[in-house]
Amino acid sequence: MLRMLGAVVTSMPLAFGCLAATPTQNVLKAGEPVEANLNAGSTLAYVLPLHAGDYVKATIEQRGASGEIWILAPDGSRLRKFTADSCKKQFSFIADVAGDHTLRVKAGEQSDDFRLRIDQIEPLSERLALGTSRPQYSVPAIEALQKELSPQAVERFWQHVAESGTPLVTPVAGDNRHQLVTFLWRGNADTKNVVVLGSFHTRPLIDYLMDQIPNTDVWHLTVKLPAGARFVYTLSANDPLVEEGPGPRAAERMATQQADPLNPKKSWNYTRGAGVHEYSSMVELPGAPPQPWIVKKPGVSEGKLESTTFKSDLLGNERKITIYTPPGYRKDGSPADLVVLFDENAYIDRVPTPTILDNLIAAGKIRPAVAVLIANPSQDTRIKELPPNEKFADFLANELFPWVRSRYNVTDDPGRTVVAGSSFGGIAATYAALRHSEIFGNVLCQSGSFWWAPDHRYGDEPVTETGWLAKEFIKNPKFPIRFYMDAGLFEVDYLGSGGAILEPSRNMRDVLLAKGYDVHYREFASGHDYLNWRGTLADGLITLVGPSQSAKR
Repeated sequence: MLRMLGAVVTSMPLAFGCLAATPTQNVLKAGEPVEANLNAGSTLAYVLPLHAGDYVKATIEQRGASGEIWILAPDGSRLRKFTADSCKKQFSFIADVAGDHTLRVKAGEQSDDFRLRIDQIEPLSERLALGTSRPQYSVPAIEALQKELSPQAVERFWQHVAESGTPLVTPVAGDNRHQLVTFLWRGNADTKNVVVLGSFHTRPLIDYLMDQIPNTDVWHLTVKLPAGARFVYTLSANDPLVEEGPGPRAAERMATQQADPLNPKKSWNYTRGAGVHEYSSMVELPGAPPQPWIVKKPGVSEGKLESTTFKSDLLGNERKITIYTPPGYRKDGSPADLVVLFDENAYIDRVPTPTILDNLIAAGKIRPAVAVLIANPSQDTRIKELPPNEKFADFLANELFPWVRSRYNVTDDPGRTVVAGSSFGGIAATYAALRHSEIFGNVLCQSGSFWWAPDHRYGDEPVTETGWLAKEFIKNPKFPIRFYMDAGLFEVDYLGSGGAILEPSRNMRDVLLAKGYDVHYREFASGHDYLNWRGTLADGLITLVGPSQSAKR
């Protein structure tokens, strides 16, 4: 008989499985199992030294099925108790304080052979280290470098990257619907983390952290994206690692993020002479939908732009209005179609609307059209006015529209009038048509914010219902309105708040179709991004007021 820590134990070979007997030890170590036999109702205790915060994962294998494992803190108080209700039991616990913890094994109503093993002791520093559940992918360039970790191999790798540019794009074997995209960063001794920030995000921020190839300056991240994806992104070294949103850490992120120095493709927010922190990088994967209408074409006549300030009595403010008139426009000619667009600055600088209209008209894709681009007095005003707002919709119908008609030779046919916008502008266009279908017979909605509800903000917990406008269409009769709608596959609600774009857009589409509306709906491998909207604006105009639609009227 062996007496240990006050318990009476019989030391003997185990009578089950193929476990071999080993000398019983009173101090446990990770990876070193202990085995023993307990008489019915007896106990055996083991000591396990731990640091505060240590995570312990263990396994007990036994013949009986009625034993218990008690975990005692250094002061002898009970920390956890586990019932050994199977032949093999895995259990885990956290050490709240530093010191010798006791694992006490108690037999049930019959003698019991057992084997106890500490599988893992993970220190607090490792347990709290950022991890990710993202899958790992095979990228030949990365794998080749990992096989030959020499300074020469690393330098050759960077030379190749400098010549080819980033990100690296790799086909997926047996899958032509996706492509692997590998982002790279050349770090230094001060680099603690690198995160890729982009409009392609569909998962929490932690899944876009780069990994470092040990003992090199190579940081990398590979993601699998739909073939033909189009998006913008930035890289942020030593990022504060907080999710998007307001607050002081958001400003800190703005200071660290920058364009990818290895990617020659600059996004729409690049201006000549800009620093790397002032613009984004761009990716258009093979197969991305063409955007033929966004660049000036030789021989295409250009329309004219004129701007003025418009004062609204209904809204109690004033704003900039820019008017586009098509080539050959005459006040005494045939009335032009009318396009009303929100977010004037964005739809001139980021979406080249005048160029798009010039090209579409020259190619005969749409009739000559006058476009009214409406600016926001401020960002705060935009947030108040563009989500469904009766006063703003009435401002369009009762103040702005009569003013435009009195000064420009435009149609009074709702079927030839388009109200358009993206994000908040998309839901504003949809609501304006619902409230004033006698004026707006066509809605062009790009990634509309249909998550909106009067008491809900994007990112809120789902304590209020989203989709207010869809319910308004359900309550109202069907009006003579046609719709072009699109949304990005990356605009998903990974925060779980009900406040993204893709899901509410699909719901709005289904509601409109159920009501009998003419709806043209498309989805793109893109995000909440002017990079995509600058292409789909032309798609929407052709769909709503192109020659085929004119022939129907």
